[in-house]
Amino acid sequence: MSDSDFTGPMFVSTQRHDTYPAIEPSKADLSGKVVLITGASKGIGKAAAVAFAQAGVRGLVLLARSDLTSAKEAALSHKRPGQPLEVLTIPVDVTDNAQVVSAIEQVEKTIGHLDVVINNAGYIEATKFVADSDPEDWWTTWNVNMRGTYHVSRAALPFLLKCGGDKTIINVSSAASSIFVPGSSAYGTSKLALLRFSEWINVEYGSKDVLAYSIHPGALKTDLTSDMPQEYQYLFCDTLELPAHSLVWLVKERRKWLAGRYLNCVWDMEEVLAKKDEIIQGDKLKFKLVV
Repeated sequence: MSDSDFTGPMFVSTQRHDTYPAIEPSKADLSGKVVLITGASKGIGKAAAVAFAQAGVRGLVLLARSDLTSAKEAALSHKRPGQPLEVLTIPVDVTDNAQVVSAIEQVEKTIGHLDVVINNAGYIEATKFVADSDPEDWWTTWNVNMRGTYHVSRAALPFLLKCGGDKTIINVSSAASSIFVPGSSAYGTSKLALLRFSEWINVEYGSKDVLAYSIHPGALKTDLTSDMPQEYQYLFCDTLELPAHSLVWLVKERRKWLAGRYLNCVWDMEEVLAKKDEIIQGDKLKFKLVV
């Protein structure tokens, strides 16, 4: 069985590696919405900030450890003409719970509303087999990818419920959650945990209309992947706009039937919609123990 059997790139017939008309932000109307993005200073996070600005959101909350000036300027320069956009930037280390809690409190005081949380902050350890790995580096991957996502989700959930808006959480996972990339055991296992965590949020808060999803953003050339072994670099051929625009597509309409499920941004989303009945009836796009 090949890796493709696990990651499901052939779940739909069309694979995308760049944006396409069905997911273009110009076709979404997110006026009045407020979106929070972690890891927003560069890469997917910055591209997503631009995409949501293009989709007409009224507020963006950008969190990152590094400087957010460029991301804020990019979002403001791409805001939808004629529509106001407030961009709040907060320096936050998502592994520090106190900083995360303080950030959410600041959002409540300044913007006063929140619809969507995108847990995008991520880390990948140096490529080494388990016995050769650095324990601190290995656990840093888990701390950022899983603990950070937990901190943000935990702090944001009461505010999302209080606001009564879209109440949506999207966790950026990876196809690495379902394949074996030797030397990346912390990254693969932490991204797998994110899939289950998304399901858990729906189990506990679905009755309150919270929606949580997991996505694989595609194979992207970012700071995160630049240090991966050279033999894997040819795989990183997707554009940042692909996941950024897919995120806009995912939140422009509430789809409760997708709650708790995994979406690969390489899939053509219109073809995914065409499989709605198949997905529901087969309870697909979730990880399960098969016995």
